[in-house]
Amino acid sequence: MSLPDDQLRRLLDGEIDAGELAGDRVMASIADRVFGVKVDPAVRPVKPRDAAAMGQESGAPAAAQPEMLVEIIPGGGAPLPALDAPPAAVIPPMETPNAVKRRRKGLILIGMLGLAAALVNVFLGMGQFIPTCDPSVHITCGESLKLNWLDAYRTAEHIAWGPVGVWGIPDMVATGASALLMLFGFRKR
Repeated sequence: MSLPDDQLRRLLDGEIDAGELAGDRVMASIADRVFGVKVDPAVRPVKPRDAAAMGQESGAPAAAQPEMLVEIIPGGGAPLPALDAPPAAVIPPMETPNAVKRRRKGLILIGMLGLAAALVNVFLGMGQFIPTCDPSVHITCGESLKLNWLDAYRTAEHIAWGPVGVWGIPDMVATGASALLMLFGFRKR
């Protein structure tokens, strides 16, 4: 439905009367949305702000009030506690159980020992402390002092020993895992 431009202009200027609005549903809808004027063919249109001054109800008649589901008892309320009053019981700060403290210390100790062992193996060689293979087995026995972690169970063979100062993947893993264990021990929960 299209409105003639003249009718719409008159509505927006406020020059249209109630009879014209009551006869045209589209114009009545526009008046309701733009100005808040409720138009009923039997009733003269009134703006909501003017309805209160005239003693009329604004808008549609109110539906019956639903019954309240909460019973209000006058004067029957529990007294609220004072905000300035100290709390009845002071909650002591939580202490870390001894088992957790021991576990943390254990992680720190294992991490430090593992890190020290991994670094000593790379830079000095565990061959300084553990007997290496016999020189009659291989030429490098007694010269290669770094223990290869993957072959640590074969210390009597030349394959278990490597040159000092060379990082291998097992050395990196041992160093990183030991450092992580130590850091987890220092971490607070």
